[in-house]
Parts: sequence; structure tokens; C-alpha cells
Amino acid sequence: MRWFTFFCILFSISLFQSTMMHWVNLGSAVPDLYFPLVVFYSFLADAKRNTIANWFTGLSKDLFSEGSFGINSVFFVAVGFFIWSFREILFRGHLVTQILITFIFSVIYNVLYTIHVSISFHSLRLSTTLWIIFICSSYTAMIVPVLFWIFNKFQPTQKLFFNQG
Repeated sequence: MRWFTFFCILFSISLFQSTMMHWVNLGSAVPDLYFPLVVFYSFLADAKRNTIANWFTGLSKDLFSEGSFGINSVFFVAVGFFIWSFREILFRGHLVTQILITFIFSVIYNVLYTIHVSISFHSLRLSTTLWIIFICSSYTAMIVPVLFWIFNKFQPTQKLFFNQG
């Protein structure tokens, strides 16, 4: 696996996510660029590399976003391992599979994070919150084809896991 390329992609996503995201929002909907990266590596990496890549992705999201430190790291590793364990029964190369998995992952993450925030701060407007979760998850899923195309350009699947040494 090309770790240098992975960290460059991760740094670019972190930089864009934390500084320029307001340029691509649609109303209150903002895509989360970390989710497609986790899905991409969960589909293509072995268990060890998947875990390491997802942990670094979650750690990066923890560092560059507000909220409790460590939640994203744990959640990304858990979901990445879950996707990795079922990847053999999924048609990973199909665009619809990539979009659906990213959408489902985003909805689950946002619902769990909303529950965490509502328990911590005792404030939640359910209908508005569920609508925003659906819109943000849909927007994140809509950008998957572009991001997977970019990831494949920098980390081609046929060359992704050859040991060069």
C-alpha cells in the first residue's frame, strides 16, 4: 500500500473539510469526505491495512473537527471492519454499491453521533435533526463517484497492495 499517497489524500481531505467546506454546501447539507475514504479502503485493503487506514482517517477527523476526541477513530475502525468482513458478498466494483454503502454508513454515523450529542447536551429537535441527517448523508453519497475516481487515480486498485521492496 502506498502510505505516502494515502497520507497525502488524507491531508487533502482534512484540509478541504476544515477550511473550504462552506463553498460546496447546499443549504444546510454538507458532505463528509472522510466517509468515502473509509469505504474505499474497506473495499480494497486487507484487514490490517484497512484497520490502520481507517484509524488514521478517524484520528484525522477527530483532530480537525470539534467534538469528543476518539469517537471517530473507534467508529471508523468498527465500520471499516464491518464493511471489510462483508465485502466478499457485495459487488464492490459497482457504483450503486459504493453509493449505498456510503449512504448507510453516513446515516448510521450521524444518528449515533446525534444520540451522543443529545445525551451530552440534552438538546435535540428530532424532525429537523433527522431531515438534516438524511440530506447530509444523501449529499455525501452523491459525491462518492467523483471521490472514488480520484482515489483510484492516486491509489490504483491493481497496484494498491503489491509489496514493493
